Amino acid sequence: MTKISDEQLLRLWRASYPLSQAWLTFSEPHDQQRWKALIETSAMDALSEGAKAVSETEADLSTKLTQAFAGTQKILNERTAHQTELRQAVVRFIEGGHLHGFGFELPRTLNALPAVIPKRAWSGRIGWENNTLTFESIQLVEVRLTTNRIRNELLERGNVDKTPVRPQGRPTVRHAVEAAFYALNEAGRVDPTASQMSHYPLVKEWLELNRPDLKVPPARMSPKTINKYFSPLFNALREKHNL
Repeated sequence: MTKISDEQLLRLWRASYPLSQAWLTFSEPHDQQRWKALIETSAMDALSEGAKAVSETEADLSTKLTQAFAGTQKILNERTAHQTELRQAVVRFIEGGHLHGFGFELPRTLNALPAVIPKRAWSGRIGWENNTLTFESIQLVEVRLTTNRIRNELLERGNVDKTPVRPQGRPTVRHAVEAAFYALNEAGRVDPTASQMSHYPLVKEWLELNRPDLKVPPARMSPKTINKYFSPLFNALREKHNL
């Protein structure tokens, strides 16, 4: 294989998926549907139902609390277990050579290029939520994964887009907005009876705290942009509640 050029490295990184989304992006369709179902099952509703069920029992307070939280804990445990399985599957795909990782070594400079992440590095500490990977004394940030198909198209096919790399345009915020929706919904902060726009400040607030790496500052994100990715999920939630 010819040595990977600087241009190719940048293209590969830009054509890859953030680590925080890769575990779901590269999962099987039935696993994606399973995750969607788990996310759409309200932990807050389970808590409310559990509290109502034990309110009239004669048990002591400690027992009541345990029983009230049982349904919620079951949902959260199922989510954690499923997410862990999917993340482990992604690591197996990497070890099998089906997925390839790229990231920036710290300290990162303005002109830094992404590095190809060797398989052995994935035995280190993986920061799924923050797109990071720590291996021995090496720290990688903005870690992304791509498939063999995309990698081969960029590296092996001579007629694939050879134009000079242009400055990256306005990046998509789809995955970040979707992640915000799922997190807010899990926390019981998405109200399907309220307007979509009333949730946008919550989305921006969540992004400010959890996705400070976004190229588009959350404070400058337009309602139209948020609506594009928030709306399908919100509408699906409303349909679930027959609203």
